[in-house]
Amino acid sequence: MTRPTRKNAVLKLGGVGALAALLLAGGLQLASAGENSGTGVAQTVNCPTVRDKLPAIPAAAAANVERELVNLDEEIARQNERLAKQAANPQGGPNFINNAILGPLKSKRVAVLDRIEISFNRVGAPRPDLDSLATCTLNARGVASALNSSVKATAGKAAAGTVAAAQTVNCPTPQIPAVPAQAAANVQAELAQLDKQISEANARLAQQAANPQGGANFIRNAILGPLADKRKAALDRIEIAFNRVGATRPNLDSFATCGLNAAGAGNAGNNGGAANTGNAGNGNAGAGNANRAQTVNCPTPQIPAVPAQAAANVQAELAQLDKQISEANARLAQQAANPQGGANFIRNAILGPLADKRKAALDRIEIAFNRVGATRPNLDSFATCGLN
Repeated sequence: MTRPTRKNAVLKLGGVGALAALLLAGGLQLASAGENSGTGVAQTVNCPTVRDKLPAIPAAAAANVERELVNLDEEIARQNERLAKQAANPQGGPNFINNAILGPLKSKRVAVLDRIEISFNRVGAPRPDLDSLATCTLNARGVASALNSSVKATAGKAAAGTVAAAQTVNCPTPQIPAVPAQAAANVQAELAQLDKQISEANARLAQQAANPQGGANFIRNAILGPLADKRKAALDRIEIAFNRVGATRPNLDSFATCGLNAAGAGNAGNNGGAANTGNAGNGNAGAGNANRAQTVNCPTPQIPAVPAQAAANVQAELAQLDKQISEANARLAQQAANPQGGANFIRNAILGPLADKRKAALDRIEIAFNRVGATRPNLDSFATCGLN
């Protein structure tokens, strides 16, 4: 009678513990092997791990790939729970496990593996062939399932333990004169666009570092050139925003062209400053304007040398941090143009949610280190932002 009681206790866990409960469902049956004879002991599914079979993951595809790897592990957990129930209460004939568990599991894995392949293809990387990893068998009794969360990624084209060779773009911060209140929302929206463009270009550079393509001029022609065109358009729209409200149109053409930082160095954001964040504020709100927009002031994460196997995931999360700052700044611009809420609106509706999002992204950076066997940094102190 002890076995069901222990199982029910595990299944009461919530959140992340729910997955752990599923993973342990079969294991609890195995733990009581001494109380059973032969067929009562649960087997577990034996599925090929995928993380360690993948080529270097492009930064732009990292989030999707990671989500699908989690899906694979969760599906293994679900089927192990079914196997545990089958061991405790057998049903069906001799082919029940093949037909009702292993067969459907293969179909689900085929779909997930296809989505991983598509994630590579969508960002212009060679599509890996993962078909051979779909079929699962059964482990011998007493053997746990191998999970993607417990294996390391391959080192890709970079040597293990080295800093990833990804460069970042080095774009000049536009020097914008005092912004008329009527133009503030438009100007802030375009500054957010500039930040987004930098994040996208950095994701492509990370992809290029992990999977080089093209000749010597590929980065200049395929990344920096298009980036300059996009920046020119956004800067033009900032100029037009001044002109439309009768203010002197600034000339921002000289801020369109970007260079490259050295590998591993960060880039300044368009709200002025610190590497990887773009959060230090600049002359984008006119002094003396009652409705001038503030910007968020977020600390730059101090990240140790990034293992090559974690580089794509870390770069993707740094891009997320930039995007979060851009979105928060856009909300602050809207608040300046059209105030709402009480005295604590900005703290409760903008800074609070921003801290939560940053904490999640910083946690994912820490996990990226941990997953490849590197020391997990503590980045909690970089989650909270203030206001410039």
